[in-house]
Amino acid sequence: MTAATRKSHERAGKRSVSLSQSLINEVEERTGPNGFSSVVSEALEEWLAAQKLREVVAADHEAFGPVSAEALQQAEQEW
Repeated sequence: MTAATRKSHERAGKRSVSLSQSLINEVEERTGPNGFSSVVSEALEEWLAAQKLREVVAADHEAFGPVSAEALQQAEQEW
């Protein structure tokens, strides 16, 4: 589910976070003051997707062991 889909189906919640002022300024220079929440939401969506992927990889590693050198080489060649 993307941030846009979440927006249309869920009520927004509020959280207080501390960020460096320089980061806030850079984001607001690019988005304006009203785009800040969208940027944070998108960043968190991407972070969550990456975390879920790490969990899948860790579970695979636990179940099947590390990727063999042979399989890694084949994947690199196909890439």
